[in-house]
Amino acid sequence: MNLQTVAMSLDLINRHYQEPNRNRYESRYFWEELYTLIAASGFSAIEIPYEPVWQFGGRSGVPFNRYCVTTKYGDAAGYRARLAESGIGRVSGVTFDPNLFMRNDNLDFYFGASGHFAREALAHAADLGAGYFAISPSPYHGRVAQYHPDMADKMESFTTRTIGLLTELAAIAAERGVELVLRSEYWSLFGGERILPLLDALPPTVKLDVDTANLFVAGIPAEAFIEAHIGRIGCVHLTDTDFTDTQEVWKTPNPEFPRDRATQVFRDPGTGSVDLAGIAALLDRLGYGGAITCSARQTRDPFRALLRTRALLNQIQK
Repeated sequence: MNLQTVAMSLDLINRHYQEPNRNRYESRYFWEELYTLIAASGFSAIEIPYEPVWQFGGRSGVPFNRYCVTTKYGDAAGYRARLAESGIGRVSGVTFDPNLFMRNDNLDFYFGASGHFAREALAHAADLGAGYFAISPSPYHGRVAQYHPDMADKMESFTTRTIGLLTELAAIAAERGVELVLRSEYWSLFGGERILPLLDALPPTVKLDVDTANLFVAGIPAEAFIEAHIGRIGCVHLTDTDFTDTQEVWKTPNPEFPRDRATQVFRDPGTGSVDLAGIAALLDRLGYGGAITCSARQTRDPFRALLRTRALLNQIQK
């Protein structure tokens, strides 16, 4: 594994939950210092979660959408230049999930808003020179069920509309030179191996985004899954966890934060139970040359998480 190409996801900063100071985290200076710290931790590439929420309120220092980047840097080129000055040579990918738009019983609203912002995020990814655009194919299963308790009856039409939207995005992605990848998430309507029939229905340019912690929670052996589908994988997220879903938490409205326990689902890479070193070795044996991104989602300490991740990669390199 060429560790020089491994990216760090900016999802280690979560302004929706992390302490301590909202103004600090939403300010441009905070992020510009963070880029230098990421580079000092040995990462020259970052992944950006696209979050339209910062377009609707708060300060515009959170660089998670086109509006904020344009407000602070003029355009994507200005932002890339600032990253380069900080030691970040490229944006490896952009992620997008449609949970924000599952907020009522109107599926036309959901697909309309999701499509609009996904297209905008994809164009932004192309402008940033990103190699992949990773999209969650559905909101949380439990969130969908809140507004659509009859989803079982609507699943066929929901799937058809999802395929239509993803097919359109795949065409745009191919035109702009970005690889569209589907995120494998345990809480999704297409979680676990249910993502495979969805992938089969899409153009062959669409690939899988394998998330190792999500596979662990779903009870799917990552090594076997990766080996079986190596030819369809476009991105691997090295994520960690200790969590096993014995109570169908994936069906609840907020499965990333199980309601019956004070715990995190995700752990900093190298501090959970996923055999990340073994998975890295497997990817090498299989000749995988696609994108690899480390994610410390839900971390309580972003800066320690950076060093923990680097420590893990150093162990993998030995």
